[in-house]
Amino acid sequence: MAGAALAVTIALAAGCGGGGSHPRTTTRKATGRPKCTLSAKQQRTIRRAKRMIVDMHRLEKPLKTVREVGPPALENELNRFLLTVGTLPPDERGLLIRKAKAATALCRDCFDALESLEPALATRFGGRPCKSGG
Repeated sequence: MAGAALAVTIALAAGCGGGGSHPRTTTRKATGRPKCTLSAKQQRTIRRAKRMIVDMHRLEKPLKTVREVGPPALENELNRFLLTVGTLPPDERGLLIRKAKAATALCRDCFDALESLEPALATRFGGRPCKSGG
C-alpha cells in the first residue's frame, strides 16, 4: 500500500516540472454547434409557444385514453402553435415541438402533426442551426 502511494507521488512530481517555466495552455471546450443569438422577436415567439404548450396540456387533460382526434380547442391551439414556431431556427423549433408532443400525446392526430414537422434531419445531420426555416 505504501509502495503504491509512493509511486503515485513520484508520478505526480515528475509531471509538475518543478518550475513555472511552462506556459499555461487553455483548451476550449468542444460544444459541437455554435449557439444562436436569438432576436428579441424570436425570444418573444419562444415565450408565446411555451405558453401555448401549457394550454395544450391543459386542453388534453380531459382525455383519459389515446384518441384518434382531440377536442377542437386542442387542435386549434396546435394549429396556432405550428404557425408560431415555423419561423424559428431548427434547434429551437425542434425543442419546442418535442415539448408539445409530450403535452399532446393522447391525441394521435396532434402527435402525428407535430412528428411530421419536427426538423429532425436539420438538427441531426448538420443543418445550419441559426437559419430560420419556414
